[in-house]
Amino acid sequence: MKRIAKKFLLSAFCLISPLAFAYEFSAIVTDSTKVDYYNEKLEDPLLKQSEKFTGAFTTPLFNDGVSNFAAEGSVEHKLDKQFGDNADTDNNIVLDCTLFKFSTAKKISRTQNIDFSIGRYIYSDLTGIVLAQTNDGAFVKYSSSKVELSAYGGYSGLQNVKNVSVLTSKGEVWAPEDEKDVYDFTAPYVTGSVCLSFPYFFLNQTVSFEGLGVFNVAGPGDLEDDDERFYGTVSFTGPLSNSVFYTLCGTLGTAAEDNKVGLLGKFNLNYFAPYKNAALGFSTIFASGKKGGFGSFVGFSKVTSCLSKDEPIYSGIFKAGVNGSIIPVDRLVVKASGDMVYKMPVDDDSAEYYGLQVSGGLVYKMYSDVNLNLSVTHFNGKEKDASRTEFALGLALAL
Repeated sequence: MKRIAKKFLLSAFCLISPLAFAYEFSAIVTDSTKVDYYNEKLEDPLLKQSEKFTGAFTTPLFNDGVSNFAAEGSVEHKLDKQFGDNADTDNNIVLDCTLFKFSTAKKISRTQNIDFSIGRYIYSDLTGIVLAQTNDGAFVKYSSSKVELSAYGGYSGLQNVKNVSVLTSKGEVWAPEDEKDVYDFTAPYVTGSVCLSFPYFFLNQTVSFEGLGVFNVAGPGDLEDDDERFYGTVSFTGPLSNSVFYTLCGTLGTAAEDNKVGLLGKFNLNYFAPYKNAALGFSTIFASGKKGGFGSFVGFSKVTSCLSKDEPIYSGIFKAGVNGSIIPVDRLVVKASGDMVYKMPVDDDSAEYYGLQVSGGLVYKMYSDVNLNLSVTHFNGKEKDASRTEFALGLALAL
């Protein structure tokens, strides 16, 4: 009996030990300094200072080579200091768990696979505007050479409101009545989506259809509004040549106030050159407002359309611009962009010029584990009160 027990323990040790020593741990320390000026004269700046430690852990599960577990947590110190006549200081510590995920895959046949993941991780819809944030949920996808079918369900109510901002159906950023220090729960919503894609449907183009629903439910965060939203998206993406790629998508979403359907349209065109890894892109986004044949489009995750003082979301907005990047020398990436922004006034069907945003920046990989980021962004508003300038400096150190 003892011999059998010893053989069992030895077998179990041989099975587990390769996994026990296959885990990976990594850590990143980042320092971010931003200075914002909310006027043309560059007076009375707002200083945003942040120091953050992020630890990540990954390990394989079983010996199938496709099942793994990953976790990531962070502690961050944030300091917001307003100078000038309205001087004020906000100093706090933020704790968060941004990743806690189990994932696996199973091969059904030579051309058929099933992928599954569950836990806390970032999820995005086809647009990257309606839903783009960390949630607690599950995802499953069936894929073959001709079709891909996926389903997702998530819950937002356990996320830290200091890092995840969601919108109500009225387009307002939800905030707790009495926000707590360190960790406070955001608005409790359930999100669910189903996506059907046809890879390389014609001329190497991929066609996708997605249905997404958002429902308010009970949770730690108080949410009194009766809020249900539905979105339907059609997306086309693929190459136009060996170096030119595009994405075109349109979304219809239910509007809350006027019982009309809101429209979101998005188009990206990107050119990738072999010289110095240069890239050039053109993009345009339209989100309907309250006037005209459509209602106000409102997404779920807070995604700002520009840097202006009021940071408008994609609702009643039209934006078009160009962007580019190049690696002129080894380890240095240079980026630049410019966007024109228009708003749809409530009392007019036409778009009104709102402002011009220009941005430039660089990322320098000083060493294999040290990155330096520097950027300058300026929004020149038609109304000077909307103008804003931001200088940002960041340093990341991998441990």
